[in-house]
Amino acid sequence: MNYIDFFLFAEEHIGSLIFFSIVTIICYFFLYRKYIQSIFDPFFLIVSIAALSSSTVFFLYFNNAISDELFYRFIGTELAFLAGFFLLRPIKFNDYLKNRVVKVSTIFSENFSNILFYLSSSLHVFFQLLTYVVVGIPLLLDSRMSTFAGGSGFGFVGRILEIVSVVGTFILLYRMFYYTGISRIGKFYNYLYLFLVLIFLLLSGNKTNLIFLVYYLFFLNLYMLKIKGSSVIEIVKKISKFQKVLILSSIPLIFAVMYIQLVNSGSESENSPLLALGQRIISFGDIYYMTFPDNVIRIMNNDSGFLQLFKDPLGMLRIVPWEKLPLDCGIEIYQYHYPNGTLSGPNARYNYFAILYFNMIGQIIYCFVLGLITSFMRNTFFKLLPNNIIFGAIYTLFGINLIYIYQDQAFTLARFFNIITIVPFLIIFALLIQYILEFNPLKDLIISKKNIQKL
Repeated sequence: MNYIDFFLFAEEHIGSLIFFSIVTIICYFFLYRKYIQSIFDPFFLIVSIAALSSSTVFFLYFNNAISDELFYRFIGTELAFLAGFFLLRPIKFNDYLKNRVVKVSTIFSENFSNILFYLSSSLHVFFQLLTYVVVGIPLLLDSRMSTFAGGSGFGFVGRILEIVSVVGTFILLYRMFYYTGISRIGKFYNYLYLFLVLIFLLLSGNKTNLIFLVYYLFFLNLYMLKIKGSSVIEIVKKISKFQKVLILSSIPLIFAVMYIQLVNSGSESENSPLLALGQRIISFGDIYYMTFPDNVIRIMNNDSGFLQLFKDPLGMLRIVPWEKLPLDCGIEIYQYHYPNGTLSGPNARYNYFAILYFNMIGQIIYCFVLGLITSFMRNTFFKLLPNNIIFGAIYTLFGINLIYIYQDQAFTLARFFNIITIVPFLIIFALLIQYILEFNPLKDLIISKKNIQKL
């Protein structure tokens, strides 16, 4: 089924579509209830999208649109992922609320956090503006996926942007809500950078980017509770109110972005943004209805699972030339249904990826390990990190990108690879700046002269 086929099919069986969507959402939230801290938690979005995408498979199977084999293999992969995920305990938010002991790690000083902030924010603004000049504004492009595509080398700018934008924005919010003693110039810079961040998020062309500030604030609150416990509870409540305002204000902005994209594509019509939103909601499982009916998955390329999963680091390090790496799963599927389509396609969710590239046993192992890794990065990794705001930024980097692991593991691994390779250099560069600023070459000379005079 292509998009039009599925929309017509869904309209014909709208009752069962709504039923399975509601039931699946209820079941998923019941299962994950101890792992979701609030509606501001990005994991709330992850579970919502995972439930809606999975409901598509139940809907198709109920209406005899997919085979028994694919349905049971999907169930197997889903159960394996859940088994791996639930092996590790969730973050106990209430324990940090009751904590009255301040446990601040002194690995990085407040002075260093300021240096890292100015460095990250400056790089963010510079490279973002450079992208607009060289490539164009993503919101106005036919496909924002092509912004850093092509293997020309400019994609490295995109990798840096992924890191410095999160680090800069996270520390900015920390400075605005938790850090005291900032000068007037510092406060002016904070608001100027915040304004630019909002503009950059709007121009990104990604509708969900508009609520990423809510998620940054969630991770900030979570980490500050870990560091300072109940002493910051009033600030946490204040930020929670602000998050509600952000969510409400982001709704018209989302529609504005959707309308601009529709106008730019030449497909605008009356109520198009509402129609597009509705289609988006029922299309979270597009990978399933585009490949499971008629066993389309059987004719997809399935001999390059390793290259597909690790294509980004392999291509970046030039271990394998970009032209020899396989086409993205989603793009291959899209081109099957739309041979003359743009550089776009459905996300290769872990169930589809496991069924396509592994046998019955392999798919279970893959999904179990993936669930375990997801739970570790979400829960255990948080507990292991030192109580320092810099490590809060690092956890936020992984936590924000963990949003994508359900829908695109190759993309998530690429983001993790960027974090592992770029963050150390960013920290080293900031430490070097700190050393230069704090090192006074005249100090030792003056001391030595005084000693000589004493002699």
